[in-house]
Amino acid sequence: MRLVLAVTIGFAVLAGLPDPRLTAQQPSMVVDIRDFSFEPRELMVPVGTTIRWVNRDDFPHAIVMTSNPSGSSRGNIAPGGEHTIVFRQPGRFTYRCGVHPTMLGEIIVSGQ
Repeated sequence: MRLVLAVTIGFAVLAGLPDPRLTAQQPSMVVDIRDFSFEPRELMVPVGTTIRWVNRDDFPHAIVMTSNPSGSSRGNIAPGGEHTIVFRQPGRFTYRCGVHPTMLGEIIVSGQ
């Protein structure tokens, strides 16, 4: 088994690929859009986390950031559709639905 691992790593290095033992998966989380709300409404995540919003309603929704940076929009998310954002900076990121402004959420990103 060790020989197979050593050969695999050796071929990866020769091919210019990263060492498979050092490749780390970035964390990810899902926010469901359901019953005209974001579930969970608030998330605390580390820097580098990918957030994926999935629309489980029968109506379109949109992600509009209200802070950090204010006003940026992710466009309409059709029923069954999704949008993703990678949070690369620490901070508090509040957002709302661009179609239904009473729908509110917040992502709190901590530094590492």
